[in-house]
Amino acid sequence: MSPPAAALACVPGLEQGAAPMRCERLAGGTVNDSWRVASAAGEFVLRLDGAHWRRPGVDRTREAKLHAVAAAAGIAPRIVAQERSLGVLVCEYVSGNDYTPADMGDAAQLARLGGRLAQLHALPAPRLPRLDPLALFDEYLAAATDGDRGHGRHLRAGLQDDAAQLAGEADACIVHGDLVHGNVRAGERLWLLDWEYAQVADPAWDLGCILAYYPASAGHLPGLLGACSLAGAMQRVQAANRLHVALGWAWHRARGEPAAVPGSGRPA
Repeated sequence: MSPPAAALACVPGLEQGAAPMRCERLAGGTVNDSWRVASAAGEFVLRLDGAHWRRPGVDRTREAKLHAVAAAAGIAPRIVAQERSLGVLVCEYVSGNDYTPADMGDAAQLARLGGRLAQLHALPAPRLPRLDPLALFDEYLAAATDGDRGHGRHLRAGLQDDAAQLAGEADACIVHGDLVHGNVRAGERLWLLDWEYAQVADPAWDLGCILAYYPASAGHLPGLLGACSLAGAMQRVQAANRLHVALGWAWHRARGEPAAVPGSGRPA
């Protein structure tokens, strides 16, 4: 399988129907289809949107605005083309080695990532609505089953205080929001990839994400907080962690995928 011709024509150097010099489907990701494409103009990543139900909570307008700011700062790959009607995004290809799960439990690698996040969080944020994690939770649950909504109401009641902690104690900034290891690439610099779940939020949101995905990182949390310039934000990070865990469950259930109910160990 290869990308549709109309999508390939969005890649620089292929506008007139030229054949790509390279077109390799990229592994990873459960939502979109992505290819590494080479032309006479360079190397690029071509992303095609997956079905809408497979990407609950994604807002392409928000993503594009936040990705563009990060790209201008050299934190994200540069966007070179976007065609909403085709569900196409084309970015420059950046070389390097993706982080591994082991890196997300390594003090030095986490410190390097933390320093990069501090740079991201210091960027001026566009005028966008601040993340409301409870509203996002409700959006996910609306696409889930009646039984899930019962679990969700119980979970939501316990998240009120956590959401309040992230609502006003710190200036809102750009956060990546999906710091799975494959979205961190170490090359000539540390790149953050895949901005679908970027938001304007408390900077603790990104650290809560890391803890939710990689519980072993908790052993290095003081150093990570220092690298992120978030010393003293431990309670907010823990609140963000609990919210991420609950949202992760609701996201999977919105997609009809199995997921353990947080705190119960029971699959839903």
